[in-house]
Amino acid sequence: MSRLLRAGFSRLWKDKGFWAGFCFMFGLGIFIVCSKYHSKIQYNELARLDDAMFNYVIYAGLVSAIFCSMFLGTEYSDGTIRNKLIVGHLRSSIYLSNWLTSLAVSMLMVAAFFISYGTLGSLLLDEPGAPLRKICFYIFVSIFTAASYVSIFSMLAMLITKKSVSAVVGILVFLGLLILAMTIEARLEAPEFISAYSMTINGVEQINPEPNPHYLQPHARNVYQAILDLLPTGQSLQLSRMSVRHPFGMLFYSAAVSVITSVLGISAFRRKNLK
Repeated sequence: MSRLLRAGFSRLWKDKGFWAGFCFMFGLGIFIVCSKYHSKIQYNELARLDDAMFNYVIYAGLVSAIFCSMFLGTEYSDGTIRNKLIVGHLRSSIYLSNWLTSLAVSMLMVAAFFISYGTLGSLLLDEPGAPLRKICFYIFVSIFTAASYVSIFSMLAMLITKKSVSAVVGILVFLGLLILAMTIEARLEAPEFISAYSMTINGVEQINPEPNPHYLQPHARNVYQAILDLLPTGQSLQLSRMSVRHPFGMLFYSAAVSVITSVLGISAFRRKNLK
């Protein structure tokens, strides 16, 4: 395992995709701070340091989808995986080493964002509104979310032989999960009553609010909320707004997604015909 990890990191430092993702996340932190600072100056509004601190999580998922497919897919196109098997490495060790390498990359990209965002934001933006303890805990939760992204897209990249197909599938899966999370969140935020208005000779008058047929009842609401907490994209949306309802539940779900996808990935990779 240690030799596989050394080989993976040795190839990583020369990988253009890694540096592109690293620079993107670093630049993202600068861009978000500058955008908030511009709004602060132009509209004279309060721009707190923690207002957009967790917007990065969604972008981390997209970057993971692209990086995992390209970096791990190269092992198929270059024949590296077959060579590892020929010299006697176990398939489970190959899978886990690639997962750990991708996880380390994700953490480096997260660090790149926080370095740029925190450094520049502390100079240009206002003091955070949330307590430091809460911010640190949310950072911890977001790291678990990023790890669940890596687990999902590493599994796809290790099971899809063609690098181009893996990249397309990874991006489509990410977008599908994001759309699903946004749809669920919209249902959860639907109001219980709908206000209606009518035109009269005296102007616009409000009619008695009517029940919203799309409002979720308690049991259905709990199910929808659990699915939102389970999806990495659902966690990302909640973190970006700093409106996490069940932070410990999200930690558990992220860990469960990472473990389940890794176990399924290893099991399928063991049976995969590598020709």
